[in-house]
Amino acid sequence: MISPGYVLMTEQFHMSYNALNGGLGWGIFVIGISCFFTNSMAVIWGRRPIFLLGNLLLFISSTWGYFAHSYSSLLASRLIGCIGMSPFEVLVTTTIADIYFIHQRGVRLAAWGLCLSIGVGGGIMISGYIIQDLGWNWTYGICACFFGVWTLVLFLFSPETAYRRDALLNTDLGTDDRAAELIHGTEEKPITNSNVETVERADTDVTVTETRQTWVSELKIFHGRVCDDSFLKVLARPLMMLIFPQVLFSFIAYGMTTSWLIVVGSVLAQIFSAPPYNFTPSSVGLVSISTIVGSIIGAFASGPAADWVVKMMSRRNNGVYEPEFRLVLIVVTLVIGGMSFFGFGWSIQNRDPWIGPVIFYGMQYFAVGFINIAVYGYLTDCHRDKAPEAFAAINLRNIYSFGMNYFISSWIDSQGPKEVFCIIGGIHVFICLTAIPMYIYGKRCRSWTSRVEIFQKVMRA
Repeated sequence: MISPGYVLMTEQFHMSYNALNGGLGWGIFVIGISCFFTNSMAVIWGRRPIFLLGNLLLFISSTWGYFAHSYSSLLASRLIGCIGMSPFEVLVTTTIADIYFIHQRGVRLAAWGLCLSIGVGGGIMISGYIIQDLGWNWTYGICACFFGVWTLVLFLFSPETAYRRDALLNTDLGTDDRAAELIHGTEEKPITNSNVETVERADTDVTVTETRQTWVSELKIFHGRVCDDSFLKVLARPLMMLIFPQVLFSFIAYGMTTSWLIVVGSVLAQIFSAPPYNFTPSSVGLVSISTIVGSIIGAFASGPAADWVVKMMSRRNNGVYEPEFRLVLIVVTLVIGGMSFFGFGWSIQNRDPWIGPVIFYGMQYFAVGFINIAVYGYLTDCHRDKAPEAFAAINLRNIYSFGMNYFISSWIDSQGPKEVFCIIGGIHVFICLTAIPMYIYGKRCRSWTSRVEIFQKVMRA
């Protein structure tokens, strides 16, 4: 948010750009670690109290940041804010899985990705003018006002989505298709042959009738425990989930492609404040207009495309849906994303007019939108009952982002933007290509993990 003012802040705090960028990057590391704790709390006590707590911490952090006038005070306030940000990193996609059916999630996941990208790009754009006209502290002051109002909005209009329900209703968890029992009772049904493998079987109680809660009753912050497991047991699950091939692939594919967006955003002021561009903080902020445009186009294209691909490939597969159908979208990220990183570094090295690198920067956000929705959807469909733990596991990518953020500035200074971003582009292409073996062998991996005892122990943990 304050990256357009990094050059001004280095003068105020008497620090190098790399030291400031790397030091404030500790917040990214804190997000990666705190995701484990906020995820565990949400699994046990529900989503609503954790969302409210996170937003309250963001309000406190922004208020503190407004009054911070030293580097150490600013860093401390950011670390508190990053703890508050962690629920929104890991729980929104889980909440979408709580509410919507498989064929409805694509558009909603795309909408969430769009909100993230517009929030980042739009925030940088607006903060550039705030920093230039009022000072960097006011970016936090204005955010404190928004978070204060948003805490009230969440309290009034964000009900709990996690609750105890009969396993019969979990139709997307691979349980037997016994939905007819909800209507006709539990009388015996004729057994028919099916080529669909039963991955899990759960005990059900079809005699339970749920009553609809009133709006006033939904205002309660706590609705009781939704999971009887111990906190430490739930805390360890995300790390255990990394042994699943689907989760490990999602961590690599999602983590190492989206992390570059954070890294590139952190060096915009370094690149565009220097010759030949000589941008002011407000002009550096305006660079993010391209990310907003790319994100909007990507969201409107990727969301419907994801749901259309799922329906089309399911029809061609005799009406049987496979989660690997989601991975087809990554081909867009492979082509457009690779072009964007190569073009960004090449155009800056050649000192091309600013419009060149700005367009390539926007293409990065367009491309990443497709892999976001592919990985979110794939992971949700494979592990819907363990979605919070799975998403907490892949958010370890923030630790990777922290490491890259710590030396990216000096790397650009020593080797030049062309070499740096061509290496990044090569890594990006390689990661996208790993979707091919996952598409081919993904079903076998899921079948294997459903039969091997160690994976079953993790799922029952």
